[in-house]
Amino acid sequence: MKKTFKRLVMAVAALAVVTAMPFMSACDSDHPEAVITISYNGNDYELKYKLYRNMYPQTVRHFIELADAGFYNGTIIHSYSSSYLYGGGYTYNAESYESDYETDYEDGEGAMREYFQANSKESAYLDLFNSGALTPSVYTDYIEDHYIGKLPTVIGEVGDTHVIQNGKLTGGFGALRMYYSDKELEADDIVYLDKDGNPDGAIFDDYLEHSATSMFSIQTNTTAGSTSYCIFGQLVETQALTDLTAAIAKASTLRVEDVEIDQYDAVISDRYTNYASYTVTSLPIVIKSVEITRY
Repeated sequence: MKKTFKRLVMAVAALAVVTAMPFMSACDSDHPEAVITISYNGNDYELKYKLYRNMYPQTVRHFIELADAGFYNGTIIHSYSSSYLYGGGYTYNAESYESDYETDYEDGEGAMREYFQANSKESAYLDLFNSGALTPSVYTDYIEDHYIGKLPTVIGEVGDTHVIQNGKLTGGFGALRMYYSDKELEADDIVYLDKDGNPDGAIFDDYLEHSATSMFSIQTNTTAGSTSYCIFGQLVETQALTDLTAAIAKASTLRVEDVEIDQYDAVISDRYTNYASYTVTSLPIVIKSVEITRY
């Protein structure tokens, strides 16, 4: 009788595990995975990433939502250096713009400046947010001395000094970083931050240290990096990025000064200017797609 009861208990337990498996598999993992496919000079380079949701849940969520919406597909690396590839802000040859990247490059700095301004993804980013595709956590409408209207954020990823923390991710070759901006607010503006999803968890804090943009950069040197950004992903395999950077290094470059940047999704880390300077390559570096391969 005891053996029969024991077998029955084991069978019920096994059935419970099998029944629970679909629910468990539907859970978000600590480490989602992504593939960023970059095209340069006729060749595709697949950069495979491990994302750190366990350390930077809001930044990873923001990146995944943008990727799932197709926001990054068909954009360009808008600034190149020997240390970083900067992307996420401009489309490649947008239909609304009659000119061509390579033609504008040949025509010089002025033409490239117009290219950037015509191909900014500011409106697309704002449209995505307004459609509800991006999860808001910061409130910015001005009521009773505080901003309460919704905008994206990286709540929970700053230290007591309000400096963005990289945690264990300190940069290195291929490190994936996301930018922050103040969304055209002043440095001393404060916002309502609800960390726990209820009014009892609310605090007031500086806005600019809590606001993620669509902009990201890929580190191509081996230094520790900077705490001005959230480093939320690491390269799984380095060969594709090694090959890509070697190919790009052979290109000629053009410095483009005084590019007017958007105000809702700032391209650069300097929050107190309306203009940026980029270095572009003679051939476009195109982000063909950003695909989340594991959630």
